[in-house]
Amino acid sequence: MITRARQINLAIAAVLIATAAACQAQDSAGHRRDGQPAPGATRPFTLVASGDVLPHSSIIDRAASDAGGDGYDFRPMLAGVRPIVSGADLAICHMETVYGADGDYTGYPVFKSPPQVAEGLAATGYDACSTASNHSLDDGAAGIRRTLDALDRAGVRHAGSARTAREASAATLLRAG
Repeated sequence: MITRARQINLAIAAVLIATAAACQAQDSAGHRRDGQPAPGATRPFTLVASGDVLPHSSIIDRAASDAGGDGYDFRPMLAGVRPIVSGADLAICHMETVYGADGDYTGYPVFKSPPQVAEGLAATGYDACSTASNHSLDDGAAGIRRTLDALDRAGVRHAGSARTAREASAATLLRAG
């Protein structure tokens, strides 16, 4: 009878042998010895993942000022990170708040951000945002709908909250590069 420890050691040995064989068949760039790409070869990519986009009242006021009295402009606040974000193969942020209705924007404790945040994120180079947070229901289902609609209009993909049960059950797939 083979002991549990022996079974584990045999499994580890099998994985190591398989890995070594795969390494012999292709180089670090994923090419076979004949120079052709190996089936399923991968290439490196860059990923930028940033935390909470969380517009407090002072941030909303600054965006109104940056827009010169015509709405809200979040691009100037995000300009410093634009070279890094836009240079990534895939850039993801976390949209902590929902978007409010026209002019109904608030900061802490119940957040409702201007939908122009989505335009600022897109202009900065973000490809997608996670949207599930403790503030997802700060303006109910209407806030979720406005947020996802604004992200869609801006071309920013999203995952985490959903407008419908069908949308909630669908996976959001992102391609790097």
